Amino acid sequence: DLPPDQRVGRRRKFSDQEVCKYYLCGISPFYAFKNTKSASDAYKYLGMYYDKVCDDKCKAEWEALSQEEKDQYGYEHDLKVLLGKLVADCDHRISKAEEKANMENAPTPLSDTEKEQIEGWSAEMKKLNEESDKAADEGDVDAAEVAVTRIEAVKKMKQDLERSKYPSKIVSVCQVSGVYLSSADSELRKLDHLKGKQYQGWKAIRDRLSELTAQNPPPSRSARDNGTRRNDSSREGDRDRDYRSRDRDRDYRGRDR
Repeated sequence: DLPPDQRVGRRRKFSDQEVCKYYLCGISPFYAFKNTKSASDAYKYLGMYYDKVCDDKCKAEWEALSQEEKDQYGYEHDLKVLLGKLVADCDHRISKAEEKANMENAPTPLSDTEKEQIEGWSAEMKKLNEESDKAADEGDVDAAEVAVTRIEAVKKMKQDLERSKYPSKIVSVCQVSGVYLSSADSELRKLDHLKGKQYQGWKAIRDRLSELTAQNPPPSRSARDNGTRRNDSSREGDRDRDYRSRDRDRDYRGRDR
């Protein structure tokens, strides 16, 4: 006699072992990231050979339950815990990536020679401004124009040198997926990123986690019962230790007398 899940013609139920409970509750990270660089994030908690089935009929059966009935299974609680771990890992990776991006975006320090050159240009522009003002006051239009022209040339040389110390493109990090982005990316590349499987997967995970966090679903009834039994056992153990301690105290006091 075959077990129920192997009988031919048997209709699958949402509670069957082979059904992906995460999919029932909104999203299966394993399948959301399948064939993407983020797949390793799901593998970390679900394993590389996760083979649970995403069944739409089972999902419809699950969604037809009342919230009170759903809470008995604890599936939403389990999904919240899993998504919380995934998002925490992703946020940690984003933080590290931002540190790296900030280092790459930082300007190259000026050499001592370049610093002297900039100081010299700044001093020259100050002097030329004074000469231009004096020439204007004296009505010497030609001298004033020459000074202004030279000021613009020196200012450009100073700005070019300072700009050359910055990278040609600025690197940033997507706050949803942790993917590196570049200021040199085309609009099409940016659009592809937003439509991509990684971004969409992480966005769905973050959105669902926010919903579940607000909902705060309980663990399964069996998990709650086990926790209660563990707590009861712990309290019983504490009482036993208290009793033994009081007994020892009475023995010691008896010996003292």
